[in-house]
Amino acid sequence: MPYANLVRWSGLAALVGGALWVIVFVLFASRSSGTGLQPPYRSFEGLGIAVVLSLLLIVAGLVGFHARSKEAYGGLGTTGFVLALVGAALSIVSVGSWPLILIGSYALMLGSLLVGVAAFGAKTLPRWGAVVLWVGSAAFFVFNTETSAAWFAVPYGVSWMAVGYLLWYGTASEQPSRVR
Repeated sequence: MPYANLVRWSGLAALVGGALWVIVFVLFASRSSGTGLQPPYRSFEGLGIAVVLSLLLIVAGLVGFHARSKEAYGGLGTTGFVLALVGAALSIVSVGSWPLILIGSYALMLGSLLVGVAAFGAKTLPRWGAVVLWVGSAAFFVFNTETSAAWFAVPYGVSWMAVGYLLWYGTASEQPSRVR
């Protein structure tokens, strides 16, 4: 496979990026609201660099997975890939602008959800890996900064840890078998 090293190392990036995402959002969800923030919004103060780094590592994992799967998962997966990349880029370059972060985050999650659906259909991930990506991406749509729903960001990181594991250890690197 021509992209074997890219796929493997992108798996490690996704695994680390997902773990960092989980740490960041556990810390974020555990915080009380920031001073002067109304209603009780939590603050990302001190977490910005870690959020950006986790996004960059997750995107590296997404790029490797796309390089491995693009032929098999077709237009739906490619659309999800592009949407996720645009969403991540928008979130990264938003410089704290909440409307842009919100739009970018939802584009990232919707794109990741589409990639998971395409991976499930094309069998480019084991079924459980694709389902974990769906669940993690879908859970984020419930996320908000005001209530205990802040915890709904955590499953997205867990899903990329799972995908990263599958890519790094080779479980997702074999071509899907066609049993008839």
